[in-house]
Formats: sequence, C-alpha cells, structure tokens
Amino acid sequence: MLWRSTILLLLSASLALAQNDSAQQALRQAVELQQSGHYAEAIDAYKAFLKVHPEAAPVRSNLGAALAHEGRFAEAIQQYTLALKADPANYGIRMNLGLALYKAGDIPKAVREFEAVYKAQPTSDPNHDRVALLMGECYLRQGENEKVVAVLDPLEAAHPDDQALNYMLGTALLHEGQTDRGAQLIQKLLAKGDTAEAHMLMAYTWYQAHDKAKALVEVNQAIALNPNLPEAYSLKGRLEYLESDLDDAESAFRKSLELDGNNFDSLQWMGTLLREQGRLPESEKCLTHALQLHPGEIRARFQYARLVSDEGDDKRAVLLLESLVKDHPEYTEAHRTLATIYFRLGRPDDGRRERQIAAQMDAAIQKRDQEQGRSMTK
Repeated sequence: MLWRSTILLLLSASLALAQNDSAQQALRQAVELQQSGHYAEAIDAYKAFLKVHPEAAPVRSNLGAALAHEGRFAEAIQQYTLALKADPANYGIRMNLGLALYKAGDIPKAVREFEAVYKAQPTSDPNHDRVALLMGECYLRQGENEKVVAVLDPLEAAHPDDQALNYMLGTALLHEGQTDRGAQLIQKLLAKGDTAEAHMLMAYTWYQAHDKAKALVEVNQAIALNPNLPEAYSLKGRLEYLESDLDDAESAFRKSLELDGNNFDSLQWMGTLLREQGRLPESEKCLTHALQLHPGEIRARFQYARLVSDEGDDKRAVLLLESLVKDHPEYTEAHRTLATIYFRLGRPDDGRRERQIAAQMDAAIQKRDQEQGRSMTK
C-alpha cells in the first residue's frame, strides 16, 4: 500500500520538526517500530510525540499509515485529515487519505480525494496511472460508467495487457451500449485464458443482447473461478430477479453487499425487491444508501419515490416524481406512477394528463420497435 512507501519519504521531514535530541530519538524509535512491523507500539509512540508537537503534519501522516495498516481506518482518516489541514498541498498525504476512505468503504469521499490527487499530480509521477485506475474502480462501483470510460480510455493503449483496466473499461463500455469496443476488450481477456473477468464481460454482452439464460451461465462460471467478485453476484441477482426467482436473487444481492457494502447496483435492485415484497424499512435502508452513492440515478430516484408512496406519503411521493420527470421527461414509468397517485389524491386533471403522456410514449416506443422489426426483415 502507498501509505507504507511514504514512511521513509516523511522520515527526514518528521525529524526536522523535532526540536531537541530526545524528541528526535523518540521519533526515530517510532519510525523504526513502524518499519519493523511493530505497529501497535509505533502508534503509541507517534501519539506520545504528537502530544508535544501537535503541529507535525508528517508525523500525523505516519500515524495514519500505522493505523490504516491495523485496520483502524476511522482513526487513520482523522489523522490524515488533520495532517492535510496543516499541509493542504501535500498530495501524498491526500492519496493516503483517499486509500483509507476507500478501505473504509466510503467510496464517494475516496474518489473526491483521488480526483484531487489526479489533478495536482504531474503526469510523470509513477503513481499517476494507478490513481486513474482507482478512480475508475470507484466510478464503476457507483454506476458512473461514462466517467469510467473517460478516465480509463486514454490508458488503454499504454497498458494493453492490464486485465483490471480491460475489465473495468469493457464493463463500462458494455453498460454504455458500446458493444463493439466492449467485445474487443473481451477478446483481450479471453486471450489470457479462462478468467472470471472474461466470463463477466461475456455475461454483460449476453445481458445486453437480452439473452438472460446465457448471461447467467457466464456469471456462474465467473463465480466458480473467483467467488469474491461482488459485481458477479450483483449481476446474478439481477438476472434471477428478472426471471422472478426472488429468493435466489435476494441471496445473490446479499452476497454482493457482504463483499462490497457500497455496490450501487446491488443496493438499488435489493431495495426494489424488498419494496415489492412490502419489506419497507429494509428497502428504505438500501435505497437511501444507493442515493447517497449516486444521487442523480434515475431508477433509484424512481424506486425511492414509490417507496415513499408505499409508506403512505403520496404528497411527498408526488414531489419526488415531479422532480424526476422534470429532469428526465422521457421516463415513462414515472409519468404512469404519477398519474396513479394524482387520481388517488383527487387530482383527476393531472392524472389524465400524465396518463396521456405515458400512453403517447408507449405508442412511440411500439412504433419504433415495429419499424426496427421491418428493417431487420429487409
């Protein structure tokens, strides 16, 4: 981890802050304890030093590194944050803060720190591409596929054999409907042998082609090769849900969230499943978390509005749905649901208007599908 590699870099700066021989000796001992793997003792030594020298930002960063190594991420985040207040331009400390947030599962905050590092870091820095990969992973976990493509696409030519990059970029491209480019990355992964990543990309390809049975076969093969892929269980859950195998779907979503509590797709689909089963408190927990990760996502907003209605607050649900159709007027289901709630609230004119909008959208979709069908038979 990066926080380990920064200890030596910070040692000289840390020693320079010590104002006498005894302080230098105490600090040197703390660093030696950390380097020799005695992290608990190093933490105590750093804390003792900081009581006398609370202004020592590099020492706080060292303490953060030791705490992070011990899995005490909340404390590490606190120390890195204090260190950054004293030295806000130090992108090495900011990177370590991002990593601690990432390990703690706070992906939205982690990616903000990575973005700041990426912007400040010179492109010649050997860690620059690594930061881009971390950003890409965070974006992918939050369902922000356009951002994944934007940050990783420029790296593909320089790293043609990087399986992690090819997998993340390929997944995002398939989600964005860029199947030709996604297929190219699938071929790269397949050339490396029978990997979980290759099967996952094949699963997304079949999913995009609306062949759920073949997609499920590929997902199960991915899980057999790597049972610790949260996105594999997320897609498996979605496929089982669409086939109305709700018990299996719930089990898959729960496994995904056990591996990654911030998996956006699993939170959103699990929230939907639970709402439809009337398990509203559990649904609210999932959908609220999903919206914290990705506030603008259409489907999560729609499901949350329906949850609010199911909880008996139609007036608030109307406000949420009105905001949604203002931002996304093409979302037919939101218009349809608005119509139903308007009628229930005694607003028949509004209900008829929204029902007519939904009917017009359905007719336009049917006409488009018929035209596409005719063109395929020519």
